[in-house]
Amino acid sequence: MAKITSRAKQAEITKNKIYECGVKLIRKHGFDQVTVEQIAKEAGVSVGTYYYYFASKYELFREIFKRADDYFVTDVAGQLKADDCKGQIVEYFEKYVDLNYADGIEMIKKLYTSENKMFLTKGRAMQTILQSIIEEWQVKAQIPKHKSAAEITRMLFIVARGVVFDWCLHDGETDLKNEMKNIISNMVDGSMKTFSATIESP
Repeated sequence: MAKITSRAKQAEITKNKIYECGVKLIRKHGFDQVTVEQIAKEAGVSVGTYYYYFASKYELFREIFKRADDYFVTDVAGQLKADDCKGQIVEYFEKYVDLNYADGIEMIKKLYTSENKMFLTKGRAMQTILQSIIEEWQVKAQIPKHKSAAEITRMLFIVARGVVFDWCLHDGETDLKNEMKNIISNMVDGSMKTFSATIESP
């Protein structure tokens, strides 16, 4: 049993090394300019070993987004400190900012392109966790139900990606966390005002 555990641990180490070397090269050169052969060489493994862990170069790219989703599952879901609707949504996107900071401006620049369709993938944990939060507040009548939680989630992420893209345009010189907080706050406030006006209208 110990031998199997040791082998599994070594496999995880090898996979992480390939992943980290791939991310390093993508951050430096861009996804399209990096080959599997270059990643394998950087990681000190054979091309065959690379394909044992990742079916393609795109599969490694998908791993970047998978790990982002894993972060929201393990570090964000059920752990938000705010106890009000607006506070939780704002805090959620502060965590999104933290993730972008961790990747670094150069990596984010490579990810935020029109060619990257991973942003359009539906059902990702990052989205479903926020959707669940919004659904809870809709039940409590804190968020209007004229739009579904899924649609509100989609709109919030469109706005958030726009804020991150603007950060990229400014080469990371703007205060991403403060900008995200202000814009998401204003968006939530606007939604709540619309809801209140609808209730109060004769």
